[in-house]
Amino acid sequence: MLIKKEFVYEHLEELAKIWLETNIQAHHFIVEQYWQSNIELVKKALPDAMIFCQGEKDIKGFLGVSDGFIHGLFVKKEFQRMGIGKALIEEAKQYFDTLSLCVYTKNSNAVAFYQNMGFEIQKQSVQKETGEQEYSMIYRKK
Repeated sequence: MLIKKEFVYEHLEELAKIWLETNIQAHHFIVEQYWQSNIELVKKALPDAMIFCQGEKDIKGFLGVSDGFIHGLFVKKEFQRMGIGKALIEEAKQYFDTLSLCVYTKNSNAVAFYQNMGFEIQKQSVQKETGEQEYSMIYRKK
């Protein structure tokens, strides 16, 4: 596990590519153009987040957190279901007593994953940009 508190700019393009590919794969209910149109915003935001990565030379997945809010968990397709996402969440739990996130209700695999990781649904709302329903979820260290 590699944790980057100070962002390494040489990984920016690789992280952005993982972000784009996994969002398109996981969110078939949102037009691909939405994700493509947001890639530059993501590239600007990544350096400000605490980034937890799995893999140093070839990044298999990463988690971005700011002030206890998980902006996203992204694992390359070929490495999914191998415990990488779980390891990334567990590592973030070492740094934060409370973690929160938003997840699309239609992304049932992600909802179930976060519930298995101890997150609870707090509320349901509509995301303005996509018009899709999402859950706000929270984890509190016991």
